[in-house]
Amino acid sequence: MSNAPKDASEKAYQDNFVAELAKFKWQTPDFLNGNKQKVTVQSLIDNWRSELNRLNNDQLEGISLTDGEFAQVLSKVGQISNSYEAAKVLAMEEGKGKIDGIYRDSHPQVTRKQITLTIFKKAEVRGGESSYQVAREVETSNGNRFDIVLLINGLPLINIEQKRTDKSIDEAFGQFQRYYRDGEYTNNFMAFSQMMVITTEIETRYFATPKTINDFNPAFVFHWSDRKNKRINDWKKVVEHFLMIPMAHQMVGDYLVIDEAKEEENRRHMLMRPYQVYALQSIEGAAFGWDNDEKIPHGGFVWHTTGSGKTITSFKTALFLSTRAGFDKVIFLVDRRELDSRTGENFKAYAAYEPVDVDDTRSTYQLKKKLGTVKNGIVVTTTFKLNNLIEDLKKNEDYSLSEKRFVFIIDEAHRTTMGQMMGTIKDYFRKNGLFYGFTGTPLFDENKVKGKINKKSELINTTEKLFGPELHQYTIDQAISDGNVLGFHVDYINTGEFKSYEDLREQLQDKALIENPDVDKKELERKYAVMSELEVEKEAAKQEILIYQDETHIPRVVTEILENWESQSQNREFNAILTVAYKKRVIDYYKEFKKQLAERDGSLNIAMTFSFGNENDPENPAPKEAAMMFKDYSQFTGIEFIAGDKKHGEDAYFEDVVERATRGGSGRNPKNIDLVIVADQLLTGYDSKRLNTLYVDRPLMLQGLIQAYSRTNRVFGTAKEFGTIINFQYPRITEATVNVALKLYGSGGKSSHAIVDHYDIAVSKLNLLLGDLVLTLPEPSEWADIKDDEDKKEEFKQAFFAASDQMNLVQQYYEYQWNDEIFGMTEHTWLQYIGAYKNLFPRQIGPDEPSIIRQLQGKTKLTNIQVIDAAHILSLIGAKVGSTNGIQTVDEETKRIIYEQIQDLSNMGEAVTAKLLREFVENELFTGHLSSSIDFDETFDNWKKRKVARKNCRIR
Repeated sequence: MSNAPKDASEKAYQDNFVAELAKFKWQTPDFLNGNKQKVTVQSLIDNWRSELNRLNNDQLEGISLTDGEFAQVLSKVGQISNSYEAAKVLAMEEGKGKIDGIYRDSHPQVTRKQITLTIFKKAEVRGGESSYQVAREVETSNGNRFDIVLLINGLPLINIEQKRTDKSIDEAFGQFQRYYRDGEYTNNFMAFSQMMVITTEIETRYFATPKTINDFNPAFVFHWSDRKNKRINDWKKVVEHFLMIPMAHQMVGDYLVIDEAKEEENRRHMLMRPYQVYALQSIEGAAFGWDNDEKIPHGGFVWHTTGSGKTITSFKTALFLSTRAGFDKVIFLVDRRELDSRTGENFKAYAAYEPVDVDDTRSTYQLKKKLGTVKNGIVVTTTFKLNNLIEDLKKNEDYSLSEKRFVFIIDEAHRTTMGQMMGTIKDYFRKNGLFYGFTGTPLFDENKVKGKINKKSELINTTEKLFGPELHQYTIDQAISDGNVLGFHVDYINTGEFKSYEDLREQLQDKALIENPDVDKKELERKYAVMSELEVEKEAAKQEILIYQDETHIPRVVTEILENWESQSQNREFNAILTVAYKKRVIDYYKEFKKQLAERDGSLNIAMTFSFGNENDPENPAPKEAAMMFKDYSQFTGIEFIAGDKKHGEDAYFEDVVERATRGGSGRNPKNIDLVIVADQLLTGYDSKRLNTLYVDRPLMLQGLIQAYSRTNRVFGTAKEFGTIINFQYPRITEATVNVALKLYGSGGKSSHAIVDHYDIAVSKLNLLLGDLVLTLPEPSEWADIKDDEDKKEEFKQAFFAASDQMNLVQQYYEYQWNDEIFGMTEHTWLQYIGAYKNLFPRQIGPDEPSIIRQLQGKTKLTNIQVIDAAHILSLIGAKVGSTNGIQTVDEETKRIIYEQIQDLSNMGEAVTAKLLREFVENELFTGHLSSSIDFDETFDNWKKRKVARKNCRIR
């Protein structure tokens, strides 16, 4: 807070908070309590000096640091520019923080002229040499005052900003921003801060101390949760589970990742999120057998939804196991060469300041050599390469590696793990090997994967059967609800293959009459009249009335994409993927884009990629197609690739595409890629925050659909509120397929969080908010009338922020265009309100500042946008119902979930439906009156109709 004194409620909260910390090994000395005596940053430095002397007593030979020696230490501290640089100092030497190059003053008992001081030890938790102190109300030379600083070995590693319950937690976030802007965390002792915590009595969040003022991003501020991903808000439980010792120490030690990325803008330190910590702990428990009474180590899998940070989780897991006694190596398996290279780069960036080596291998010879070494470490390789090595070893009857204790971590474990190669690998290492799969879309029976039969005649066709039990789960709707991944905005576009569903009904009737002239025409009309649009679409496709012909379909799709490109890409700041079936169609689409761009005299940086296969592959593109692709690519990248060349050919081209596509569109750099056209590549395992749109002109199912859609769901900031998916085939069939996939991969059958509001609903909300804004200032040009009235200014400010946030959301829809009538305001008037805000708050800078992003100009007419509403939730309840002796049954956990869903329904404004549904499940489902042979949704509808009919009879 500022230097203003706390009121009674704030002080009471702080007193209680510190008292709770004291229960969990935090010391609360009076000399660090600013409520009892003045405590400054210099006080913390003096305390740290004492801690340095204690920690380094042997190194100092019992002679404490002199003023001159400590001045050398502070000189080096002053060179630490920010929290990221401090993180590297704290992990300098195999998990130990060091300050080296300190020259000692002359003293008869000092024999060492130059020394290195230890300042922090990751491993020293639960006591040991580490000390844990709480400092309160710490004053700075700039007139600021820190609420609480948690000191580990005297270092200010954790900073806590508190607010009263009636205050917004965002104010605490803004407080940290102001401190940072005042220079409190740069080139000084407080630069050691690694974690910031913002808290009220009812909500707590945390984030890694940012590297610069521009790195403060609310999208990367997290809540703490329990193992079942239930958010912990009560401050006492936050202390008990998150800020207690050893967890607080581990958060700034074991659970901190330093990313020494290639690009300076991506270098930072990160803190693991709760679900990542729990996954790591679960695998560690399984590997050592801590999770079972028999203490038997076993494998398993982690289900963390795509985009939630599995790479960091798997790296930290590999790091933990590779540095623990008992394991020879940790082998990280990927299923594609380009992911091998990319994962190796990521792991090396994360491991730069860790006590472990990360090796990637280019050949089976190198792989065998690395696996045979005694030194512990992490090896990154492909399933294909390891399988080849094992086949060679078995031919030579060499089973030396099979005796080693290897831990295998398999990335994207849903993909090729059901094949023969994984079976061969598991069989060779069956004696001592432990296997752990990471996937965002595990395979279930519903996926109907062919699988393999093992030596015990067991069909291995699910992720659990292959790896063992699920060790931790974090599903798509949980991640979207937490804000750790984005939701999807799914568009279904009719490119003109049919006029309307009524027209399809007529065509079906006409065809049926031609094929069977004697049929009753009225009966036929009734048959098609009762069909849903989905049923009509399916029947039309089956009868080949609704077909997609590339000759007409591809040009229409390309036109739709190009006409909306600038708006959808936000003036080429973001980029997109177009996925189509078959290599030939990839090339056809590429040529059509070239053709239409030439006709428009326009340009777009487009790349295409697919598996080139071998020369006998009938789908393998002719060398001239590859040559054309490479020539076009060189026009905007300046890099020449050569078809068929081992070093500068297809493989090198693909690696460049993968790397370049992560940088965003050509609006950021003219050498960037705007659109990548693919068949199957990049639809899984590819990670880019600057990809905001996936165009789909092909069928996708279950895990393939969720994986592909999730390419767009990486959190970025206010300019990217959701991932946009635009489908160009079979609108209703595709919508149903999306529904099935979301039901399978959502938690508890709930998928309402995965789809954002329908555009009309979003606009109606905007209309209301703009109306509220007008009430606070009817004429924006008359802003000066309220500039001296603080109450009216605050009322206007809050209304403006609410309208601006909703405007930001609306502008990112594919069909957005300004409409004076439905918005309830002209665009010019809106710009005047923006001007009014700037005039009224010219110096207002902070986390509340709304981002006014560029306007988007969508024009495409959509067939439909999927909305998950009450009816959708009703249909998903049935998915949780089991069956016993022909009767639909539910267990207690399922009852709990159903009641939660009913309450959600009521909270969304459908109290009547919720009341009816509660009555139905209590009187019919829970009492065992429903046969398992009948459909849950249909039965509920019939029950409701009967109830209404009985009510009408009573009224008559």
